[in-house]
Amino acid sequence: MNKRLLAFPLALILGLCVCATSAFAEVPKAGASGKTPEVKVASEKATAQAAAKLKKDMDKLVNEAKAGKIAPRPQQFPQTSRSNLSKTTKIALIATAIGTSIFLIVLFHDLSKD
Repeated sequence: MNKRLLAFPLALILGLCVCATSAFAEVPKAGASGKTPEVKVASEKATAQAAAKLKKDMDKLVNEAKAGKIAPRPQQFPQTSRSNLSKTTKIALIATAIGTSIFLIVLFHDLSKD
């Protein structure tokens, strides 16, 4: 009985996974040719100009940081040295993990008997 109850959801999940992957597959349209679209190539001159501007800006920022003009931003979320969970919460989490593992052991043991 338990095998039948578990078989349907497992089959449903497996079927949904297979259908979901095929839904996102790209299939070329009948009228479209197999050619890939051409990519515009940027000229080397424009790339060199952008790289030179970036290098100039980075050098400016580094020099300002060394001079002390730019202060580093404070951290948005300061790091804590320990967990913020109370002792009771930690005990409850451990008890839940142990209880869940015992439940799963009993469940699989009963399923293996069928």
